[in-house]
This record gives sequence, structure tokens and C-alpha cells, in this order.
Amino acid sequence: MKLYILFYILLPLWLLSQNQREYKFKNRLSFSLDPAFAPFYHGVASGDPLDTAVIIWTRVTPSGQIDSVLVEWEIAYDTLFNQIVKSGTYWTKATRDYTVKIDVRGLQPNKWYYYRFKAFNAYSLIGRTRTLPQLNAPYNNLRLGVIGGTNYNNGYYNALYTLSMKNNVDIIVHTGDYIYEYETNHYGAHPDRELSPNWECITLDDYRMRYAHYRLDPDLRLAHQQYPWIVIYDDHETANNSWKNGAENHQPNEGSWQERKEAGIQAFYEWIPIREINDPNNPNNKIHRSFKVGTLAKLIAIDTRLEGRDDPNGLGIDDPNKTMLGIKQYNWLTTELYNSQYTDTTIWKIIINQVMFAPLQIAGYVLNKDQWDGYRFERQKLLNFIYGWNIKNTVVVTGDIHTSWANDVPNQTIGQYGPNGQGVGTVEFVTPSITSPSVSFGGGIGASIIYSSNPHIKWVDLEKRGYYILDIRNNKVQADWFFVDDINNYGNAYEYNAQSWFINYNENFIRQSSVFTIPLNQYPPFAPFLPIQTKSPLKEKTPFLLLSIAPNPFNQFINLQIYAKEPQPINVKLFNNEGKIILNQTVTIGNYDIDYVRITVPENLKKGIYQINIENKTYSISNKLIKIE
Repeated sequence: MKLYILFYILLPLWLLSQNQREYKFKNRLSFSLDPAFAPFYHGVASGDPLDTAVIIWTRVTPSGQIDSVLVEWEIAYDTLFNQIVKSGTYWTKATRDYTVKIDVRGLQPNKWYYYRFKAFNAYSLIGRTRTLPQLNAPYNNLRLGVIGGTNYNNGYYNALYTLSMKNNVDIIVHTGDYIYEYETNHYGAHPDRELSPNWECITLDDYRMRYAHYRLDPDLRLAHQQYPWIVIYDDHETANNSWKNGAENHQPNEGSWQERKEAGIQAFYEWIPIREINDPNNPNNKIHRSFKVGTLAKLIAIDTRLEGRDDPNGLGIDDPNKTMLGIKQYNWLTTELYNSQYTDTTIWKIIINQVMFAPLQIAGYVLNKDQWDGYRFERQKLLNFIYGWNIKNTVVVTGDIHTSWANDVPNQTIGQYGPNGQGVGTVEFVTPSITSPSVSFGGGIGASIIYSSNPHIKWVDLEKRGYYILDIRNNKVQADWFFVDDINNYGNAYEYNAQSWFINYNENFIRQSSVFTIPLNQYPPFAPFLPIQTKSPLKEKTPFLLLSIAPNPFNQFINLQIYAKEPQPINVKLFNNEGKIILNQTVTIGNYDIDYVRITVPENLKKGIYQINIENKTYSISNKLIKIE
């Protein structure tokens, strides 16, 4: 029965997708800078939908020396833009990495929209997005595509492609580790998936270039184009196993942790379609926030990483002073849960969370103090709040560990755990990674040992890559896991439904389902896969494109991110304000899809204003730079 349903649904989607898939195969190593997308090479995106508002996003890549770019935007009911409902203009600047983020207000609830941008007389891709149902209106079905661990260096986003082409989810939820800060081949070694920059990200320019590199991936670009996203960061958007005052992967010789953390957060806000709070009491734009889906559900996104987390290796796991959330966020979360039960009267409370919430122990020993296991007192405090205030129908959505889990979460205050809800505080569904490596528990502990030591863990898979669809309806919430069999070869993966688990309304434990869910609602047509009426700057007279140049101001190095259609030598020249050439270096570009060139400037170069020229025999690009000491 399950295979028949899968065939019936996926066959028409496969046929629909062939033109798009064939287009991408023809450009496997050069798809990222296809001239059809100029100057919006990084596509479009939307996110943080409300009942009458949504964020729309893009990034402009100017050619040449431009400090600011005027970008037009419009949002409509149709892909021909005959029914435009909102429009406007926005000046983007180099100081925000030429990204554009519009908080479109005054939209109709529970509507799908199409949007686009225009700059340099060229249109972007058309994006597709939606608003949530009216705040207090009944709603029957919301479907979330839940993903995590999008490690570019470790393989292709085949699972993200299959999710996108289903056309049966409302929102994609990314649980964190959108990018990875590591240098090339540190945490992944796919020969065709090198990183830019190829060293570890530490500065704002590093993080910006890493996001820019990721967002040229066609499957990531497609998923952002067709769906609104809700995104939370985990640790790798800054550094591995980070907390508020440090990280395992931040060393003293790498400078200030506070500056690095702020750089990672700034790049995240520039490149991710997340609403910027702009609250004087919240200067760092903290990512905890909530979304009310009519009376069906409230989605509550939290930050277990940077806002309040204490050192996981500091105080003991049962110390009442050790916190994962911080006092302010803990109070905010419990208020959201209380209001959802008694004021907003939403049925389901979905907590979008980074690290695993359920206990995981072997022979009584905690395996990973970076998870909620390392903050056991605060977890118990939260479970007691849910139980004490009779908060019904809670579900925790989790990422981080690159593997799949379906968990009951015991609450020892209630009593001893039992399989039918005895001693259970809430439930948890953990999504696998899209590409990130699976983890080895305790040096290779298998699923059988996990089950025997943790009876509340109902199912675990430690190897496969994929995602799950969280189907929320009035009478139950079900997670359907889908895996792909290949991330090493582009676009040639087989997908299958691995497991399905659900929680019924007013129950507190999960059960296994023999079939995956079918959406109750219909979904509108995809936005066109390619831009319409776009003029391309990449003609024969423009044999290469400068994507970014940083830092500016500079000190010892100048980093160039360049795309070239074929291998060729270029000259990089640096002029002072008198027109004198003080650096003339020849480098070869075009051997890779995108080249990352680091230019070392003379040690005795004085501070001041300089001009850099990047040229071959037929073409030249210039930019103004500032040298600091």
C-alpha cells in the first residue's frame, strides 16, 4: 500500500521536474553562475510568514564599483504579475553585502503569492510564498518540511531537491547548521564541492562569502524560491559547539569570540530571510520568535545556542544555575506555552529547537553534554512547567545531530516511564541532515544499545540522509521521514519513506504509522524555474565576473571571489591615488566553478585610498579600496 501511494504521488512530480533537472545536468559544474540569473545570481527567498506579512529577500551582484543599488520589488497573485498587490523600491549597499530584505505588510491571510525584484533593467527569479491563516481562524492542515545540516562540502543537496519538487509543504523549517565554518575538507571532502573561502570562517567577510557560495547551489536556490522558510541558527553558523561566551572551535589566536559571534550573526541576518526585530532592548536581533497558525498551532522557535547558553563543560548537569536558554528566554518560552494553552487557544505547541531534548544515556552515563542532557536541571524545570500548568499537545522539533529519532520525553516528576504515556512529558522528532556526516555515538554504539538503555527512544536511524515532513492537523501531528540513497552524485538519488510516527490530540506519547500522510489542501503551481525577461551581463565581452572583494577596508590581504567561464590568466593591479602601480600580480582563474584568490599587499603599504584593477586583454573591472593600519 505504501509503495503504491508513493508511486502514484511521485510519478507526476518526476515528469514535471524533467526540464528543470535536465537543465541543471547540462550545467553541473557551471550552473551556479548561469548568466540567465544575472544580476540576481543567488536567487530569491522568503521567510517568517505571518497572517498578513512575509519577508522577501534577494541579493544583487553589481559589476564594477557601485556603492548602492536601487532595487524594485513587487508581489502579486499570479506569475504574470497582472494582479500586483504590493510594490516598492529599496536601496541596498555594500555595507549589507548588497542583500535586500523587505517586510511586506498588509497582505491577505492564508494566501499564496508570487514576487520578484528588478535591478539594472533585469528581473530576478520569480519567488513563491504564502501567509499564515488569520490569527483566530480554524485551520485544518499545515505541513512543514523539516531539515538540518546542509553541509556543502560533504555532498549534493539531493534530499532538498526531492522535498522541493513534492509541492506538498507550506513552509521549510531549517533547524540550524545552515552553513559550516570549517575550512575545505575539514568536515567533508567531496571533490566537486570545495568551499569559498577555503579556510575557516572567522571574520564578517569570511561568513558573507561562505553564505554567498552556499546560495549559488541550484537545489538550495530552488527550495528558497518555492517556499517560505523559518530558520534558526545552531553552532556552525559561528563555530562548533558554541555558547554565549566561547566555542570549542574558537581558539585564542583567532581573536575576540564576541567579534566573531557578532560577525556570524550579522551575516546570518543579511543572508537569511528572517525578520529583523529592530528592538532597542534586543540589539542583537535574537532569533527566538513565534508564529501563530490560526487556532491549529503555534510555532515557537528558540535559541539554545548563543543567547543564554552557559559553557556545556562548566557547571554540572544538575546545577540549578546552569542554563541553556537564559532567564529572559526561559520566561518568554513559558509565557508563550501558557498563552497558547489558555489565551491564544491554539491546539498544538510546536517548539523548534536546535539540540536533542530527550535524554540519551548508556549505562546511566550522559553521552553528549552539548545537548539538553548537559542542562538537565533546566530541562526538568521546563517539563515540570508543562506538566504543572497542564499544557497539552506539545511537540519538540530538533536537528543538530544529523540522524533520525522519534522520542517520548520522560518526566520523572510524573512517575516511571511507560510506553503508553506513563511518565511522559512531551514528544520529540529529530530530523537527519541533508548532507552532514552522521555521528558516532560513544565510538560506534549502535541502535540496539541505544534502545536497550533508553526505552523512551522509539526509533533511531544513525546513517541515512534526508528530512521529515511534519503534518499538523487538528486530531494529530505526524512526522514522515524520507531518506535518499545518494549524496555523492548530483541529482541521481532514490528517495523512500523510512518511518512515520505520530501523536494524537490530547495524548502525550507517540505511535508508529504504517503510511505517510497525504496533504488535505491543494498547492498552487510552482514559480517558473528560470527568470523571465532577464538581460544578462555575462556576454562574450565579460569573460569573468567579480562576485565579491573583501575586506574593505583592508590591511594585509585582499580576497577576490571570481567566476570565469573558462581557464584564463588575469592581472591584478593596485594603484595609489597618484596612479602609480604598487602591485601587479598574474593569477589563473577558471579552473573551478568559482575561484577564491587571496592577494598579499606589500608590507610597507601606507594607509589611504587605492584602486584595484582586475583585467585580461579585453576586459577590466575596477574598485576603490581603503588601506588601514
